[in-house]
Order: sequence, then C-alpha cells, then structure tokens
Amino acid sequence: MTAPQILADDALSQILESQWQGIPAVVLRSPPGAGKTGVAQRLALQSARLLDQRCMVVTQTNEQAFDVARRLGRNADGYPIHLYARKGLDLPADVRADSNIRIIHDFGHIPRDPGITIGNAAKWSWIATGEPMFDLQIVDEAFQLPDYRFQLIANLAPHHVLIGDPGQIDPFVNCEIERWRCNPSGPQVSSPAALINRHPSIMQLALPVSRRLNVDTVRLVQPAFYPDLPFEAMSRDRELRFDVAGVMPFDAALDAVVSGSQIVMVELPPQLTGERDEEIADELVGSIRRLLMRQAWVSDDGVVSRVTPGMIGVVCAHVSQVNAVRERLGRDLSAVFVETANRYQGIERAFMFVHHPLSGRADATAFHLDAGRLCVMLSRHRVACWIFGRQGIAQQLTRYAPIGDRALGIDDDPEYRGWRAHLTVMSWLANAGRLYPAVYGMVESTSDRAAS
Repeated sequence: MTAPQILADDALSQILESQWQGIPAVVLRSPPGAGKTGVAQRLALQSARLLDQRCMVVTQTNEQAFDVARRLGRNADGYPIHLYARKGLDLPADVRADSNIRIIHDFGHIPRDPGITIGNAAKWSWIATGEPMFDLQIVDEAFQLPDYRFQLIANLAPHHVLIGDPGQIDPFVNCEIERWRCNPSGPQVSSPAALINRHPSIMQLALPVSRRLNVDTVRLVQPAFYPDLPFEAMSRDRELRFDVAGVMPFDAALDAVVSGSQIVMVELPPQLTGERDEEIADELVGSIRRLLMRQAWVSDDGVVSRVTPGMIGVVCAHVSQVNAVRERLGRDLSAVFVETANRYQGIERAFMFVHHPLSGRADATAFHLDAGRLCVMLSRHRVACWIFGRQGIAQQLTRYAPIGDRALGIDDDPEYRGWRAHLTVMSWLANAGRLYPAVYGMVESTSDRAAS
C-alpha cells in the first residue's frame, strides 16, 4: 500500500468514526478530485444501515443529486434510496429505471424509518418544520452553498457533515456583495466558513490526497490555491506519448507533456482583445487537432488507450469564449466538452485546454482575478493541461492596484487571494520553464479555411 493510500484510508476512518462518536458537526475539506462524493456515500450508508438513522443528503444541483442517487443505487445492495425532487422534473432515464431509487415529490412521503433521502438544497428549503426530520444531514459540495441557504435547512437534522472543496468558486448570490467584503456573515460566505466562524471549536478534517491530479500538477495547485491544506497525488502513473514525432518548434508545448511537464502555457503576442479572442480560439483548437493528428496514446493508472475527442475538455471564463471555440471544432470534434468554469465544477477530463481569464485584458476585475475560477480551470485534468493566453499577464498582475482605498493583503480579501493565486501560477510557470510562444503555420485558422 502506498503512503498516499494510507493517508487517505486514515482520513476516511476518522470521518466515519466521528459519526459513531456522535459528534454534532464536522467540516471536511477536500482538494480537487479527492473522492469527496464517495465519502458522502460511505457516510450515508453507514448512517442508515449500521446506525439505523434517517439520513438526508443535500446537493447543490439536480445533476449532483442524480449522480449521488446513481452511486448509492449501485452500492446499496438493494437498500432503498429515495430521491426528493419536484414534480415534472425531467429525470435521466437510468435514474427512473433504477429499481433501488424511489422518487418522491411531497414532504409527506418522506420516509420516517431509517434510510437515505437525497435532494437539492432548494427543494429541502421549502420544508417548514419545528422538529428535526432526520438524524444526520450530509451536505455535498458544501463550499458552494451560501450560509443563508444553509440556515434554511440546518434545523432538519441535529447532526451535520459538510463536505466540499474550499478552492472552488464562491457561492453565487443574486445581489451586490461589495458592502459585505471581508464580512464573515455576508451572503456570499460559504456554509462551512460561516459555521467555523460561529463555532471555532467545531471538528475539522481534511482529505490529504487527490485521486485526479498528478504529482506535477499538485506541485502548482497546492501552494497556489490550498496553502493551508497540504495534499499529495494518489497516482504516479500517468503519461502521454505520440506515434508521430513532433515538428519543432510547433509541437514544443505538446512534447513538453511527454517529457513530464504536465501543465504548461502557450503564449500569444501581447494584444488587447476583450473577452472574445479569435486568435486564441484558433490556436487552442489547432492544438487539439494537432494532439489527435499525432496519434496520441495515454496511460492512465496502467490503462493504455488511444486519445479520442471525448477525453478532451476546454474551459473558459466567458460564454463568448466558449462559443468561439465551439464554432471552430467541427463535427469531428463534437465530443470535446467546452464550457465555462462554473459549469466545469465536478467534471474532469484526461486533457484540458484552458483560456486564461486575464488574457488580452486591459483591466483585472474581481471576476477575472477570482482564485476559485482559476483553480477550477487548472484542476480538471487527469493527465495534462495546456493554458492559452496573451503575453503580459505577469506584468499586468505586478501593476495591479485594488479598487478603493485599501492595499492588497491587508485582510482576508478574496481579491487579494485571487491576485496572489494568479501571481503564484505565473511565477511558477516562468521559473519552471513552462511558457511556450505560439508558433503559427502548422494549422490553418478558421478564417483561412473560410477564405479558401
């Protein structure tokens, strides 16, 4: 058994034991790809089957609820799993067909016997009761749940386990939050952070490994986004190789991954472009085509397979950037998954291509500096990640001054955390020799093909 596996097993044992001890609240922090939903599943099954408890699982979206229901349905050995969903919701066919998953729509149909009921936070918040209905409440992806919404459902159970990734994008709220900047009780504060602020002695545990990220990526992601959450890579056996040799310098960024640099950046000449950058979209899609044209093979934890479009993802900050990439992919690359960082949370691919959020901008707004957004972008891959952006991002960060009369770093400011994370990433890439200039000529641009 490897050292990371031992660490992971010890952490899981601590979490499971906390429920046998009757600890009222636990916050479990997790790095990207640590298997936190699997932990939620183990906790739920232990609660219902071994402790004879009524367990509720809270998710943030319907899709997450479906995923948890599928996993529990597969592993419950016939034990009934209840999915609490609104009437008329379009359920996936496999969820409807699973005999272990029972769909309930009304408050009155929630089982009163020991069991597991899954639902999203919005659905749970409509229940008005003065008495707890469950023994244990498990909140999956808890750092995406704002505290004010947690307060609406916290009374449904006397015991709580909040599981999530503190490096993800902050909870979305439909109001201006500048007035609550650095306020620990603001509506933008995540439920685990607010709970810890109110109860500093609460039990806090951490998953010390990432099953998704490789060793090389952890060396960047951990200090940049998780300075107070040390973790290791579980896997040390992932690599890329090509049947077709590269042509230098055009293939330098692709071949860098073969040499062990599993996260690199391709830089285009400096230019102010706004959100949509046609040249970056051309370069990014051209690199995807080049990856496939060179007949790439991937070894992922001992499983060797030919690289296909379905293994590739593209993540951008803006919908306009997503559309620019999709327009260039064509039917043969339709399986490449292209989305914004918000929609990429909880999703992984073997290979990721990233449009840097600060590329081509004259300013650095709080949205583009957000540490959680960049963390999501740089932590979706299992094997390799290529970042695409304009030269000058590091200089832009060096010149950056915050809005208002405060200085960077004077308090626990999300803007400062984002600035620090971006600067750490760019410095690490530069010092490690991971910056590669874009070289034109190997792949026709979309406009060239249209003209011909």
